[in-house]
Amino acid sequence: MRNVLLTSLVCSLSGVMAMPTIAQQTINPEEELAYNLGVQAFIYGAGPLTVAAVRQTTTSVDAPMDNAMAPLNKMGKTRILSGPQDRIVPTVNNDTLYSQAHYDLDLSGPMVIDIPQTDDRYYIVQLLDAYSDSIRDLHVKNVGDQGSKVLLVKKGWSGDVPEGIDRIVESRTPMVWLIQRTGVFGEQDLDDALAVHDQFLSYPLTQFGEDHGVLELKKSTGRIPAMARPEGLEWYSLIDKELRKNPIPEDAAIVDQFQQIGIGGAAPFDADTLSDDQKKGLMRALASSQKIIQYAGRSIGDVNNGWSMMFEGGRYGTDYLSRASINFRAAGLNVPERALYPNRYTDAKGEQLSGEHEYRMTMPADAPAEAFWSLTMYDAENLFMVDNPIQRYSISTNRKSELKYAKDGKLTVCIQHKEPTDPTCNWLPAPQDDFYLHMRLYEPTQAVLNSEYLLPQVEKL
Repeated sequence: MRNVLLTSLVCSLSGVMAMPTIAQQTINPEEELAYNLGVQAFIYGAGPLTVAAVRQTTTSVDAPMDNAMAPLNKMGKTRILSGPQDRIVPTVNNDTLYSQAHYDLDLSGPMVIDIPQTDDRYYIVQLLDAYSDSIRDLHVKNVGDQGSKVLLVKKGWSGDVPEGIDRIVESRTPMVWLIQRTGVFGEQDLDDALAVHDQFLSYPLTQFGEDHGVLELKKSTGRIPAMARPEGLEWYSLIDKELRKNPIPEDAAIVDQFQQIGIGGAAPFDADTLSDDQKKGLMRALASSQKIIQYAGRSIGDVNNGWSMMFEGGRYGTDYLSRASINFRAAGLNVPERALYPNRYTDAKGEQLSGEHEYRMTMPADAPAEAFWSLTMYDAENLFMVDNPIQRYSISTNRKSELKYAKDGKLTVCIQHKEPTDPTCNWLPAPQDDFYLHMRLYEPTQAVLNSEYLLPQVEKL
């Protein structure tokens, strides 16, 4: 009886599976498989694609520059705070000076990172792997403010560690992106900030013990150029290249299936080896996957009083869609314990923020940031800062001389296109059209990390 029932069940299932609908009959299965794998590959590869694109454009020089560009395995630095002219990655901050380096540990070997004495000045050295995941953050809470020497090595390295190295940081990928930030207390503090900022250095272990002095920077003729956008199936070629250079064994379950579309196989990706149906499916996937990522980015993470919190930053695990969405809108994000990035496109009623209206936001005196917090204005389409007549792109409590506090310690921000008539309000100029707000909580409190702190609402007048 049991065998009869089993046979009957198998026959029933076979009958169902063998009766496609009319719509299914029109689908080319080879194209559809390539399409589905192409979407997955693009979402999975968006993180390394973003890091690679930043690397490509910022290392396209022959010497370290004062716009943070530098050759591979060298460090560049900014000498002024970022503004509307900086359009290399979305949502760059207006609070700190930057150092930047891209390392290939296969070529350079271990790299020494020199951290100077910083005293009460905010700093962080952020180390990201090829997938944009955080390797380790170096900051005052784990390094201190009196200086340190850190050795960055590739996973599995077993060389000798010389005396004078304070700690070792191991990367799971040979490609590493360093982003270092130095806090600035306002324009009047810039020279003092630069004196500290210039002393953040990196060099190969083979040069350890040499006198390096202050990094000499070549004068740039402009800011970092925009990233080049691949065309057509070149996207998949770049994904293949990054996955080959930086394999993650624990991701094999998802990555191995991409071999069916030429990614990660015995030979590098070659579009000429694909059938016309596969190419058609992958081209469809390019358009769909980017729309999916942008759509997911609008509601990623938890929501706190209208603010999208992005707790996933820098620590994505297998949440590849969050990794893709975050990289498309805020490449190089810190882990939330170091910096939290509440952001929003809409006001308290869920309507798109626009320069056609006026808004108010009041931060309570117990702001949830142990270091400082800021609120930065960006355009809604590209997430870049917008020119304004007073050249103010953010409200930052690290620049207290610019701010007007109420007697009870609250800080009210007037967010609007025209200058406000209220002299006690802190004006954050808005563009005439749609915009996007990005808050930064540097060293956020445990209350906001636990979602126990209600962030201030953005109210339309």
